[in-house]
Amino acid sequence: MMTIETLKLFRDLADTGSFSRAAELNGVTQSAVSQQLKKLEQTFRCPLVNRGRDGVTLTEEGASLYEAAKKISALYSSALASIVKSHPGKSAGSVRISTIYSTGLYLLQGYISRFMSARPEIKVSVEYRQSEQVAADVQAGRADFGFLACAPKKQGDISYLPVCAEEMMLAAPENSEAARAADIGRDALRSLDFVLFDKAYPSRKFIDDFFGKEGLALKVKMELDDIETIKTAVRSGVGASILPVSAFGGGDSRGIKAVKFRDLDIRRTVYLLRSRTRKLSPAARHFLNTVFEKGKPLCPERTD
Repeated sequence: MMTIETLKLFRDLADTGSFSRAAELNGVTQSAVSQQLKKLEQTFRCPLVNRGRDGVTLTEEGASLYEAAKKISALYSSALASIVKSHPGKSAGSVRISTIYSTGLYLLQGYISRFMSARPEIKVSVEYRQSEQVAADVQAGRADFGFLACAPKKQGDISYLPVCAEEMMLAAPENSEAARAADIGRDALRSLDFVLFDKAYPSRKFIDDFFGKEGLALKVKMELDDIETIKTAVRSGVGASILPVSAFGGGDSRGIKAVKFRDLDIRRTVYLLRSRTRKLSPAARHFLNTVFEKGKPLCPERTD
């Protein structure tokens, strides 16, 4: 899912020809710019930029997207200015979010889209961070909210609010025997090779603990630190993986089949982090209410 912020990042990258400058203009890291570019290229299934000694230049496809991004960004800015002008004395405000990649790239985008549809005058900035950095950002006041998955190590004056329990599914290469099955039982898992997160990641600890309690020792062939890289390895036939259901609807999921577990119910809890001691701004309060809005599904479900 693309957002206004993603298109603005791409526009600024094209205008400046520099990852560092685009990051500075948008108040994010260079890594965040790279991740968003990667997501766009996966969405359009083609390279959008060329990297060289003289900086970044656009491919033919990138130039087409750049023109669209400029128009969309201009329309959004115009609409925002009009809304703010019609409410004199009211500050639109902003919401700063720090999140891990696997939550920020997929699940979080649904909340942001819902929020921005209701409150287009409020700016939302997202910083993609490692797990231990998310809590630190909230603790230090660099972020209004953090998003983490699995049981976190609680620290400081931070509230960990469970958002949802997201279903985990087997990610199998689409031409594999596992992908041809309607579902997969625990015994069949013993014969598979797996590509999982590095052991330093909470999601990996959660998976190891879950299957350890089930008496299953997974054969781990490769460990990686990025969910899109894991999907690439699965697509290449290195092995299967265990991923949140939202990962199959975002990024590049070509060549991968999501397979339900027949006799295992594995779900990772996603948490929203906020400071207990800092008062939320009106904009941040609106975002919090959006995330926990009654009657709205919090986690995606896969029924096919």
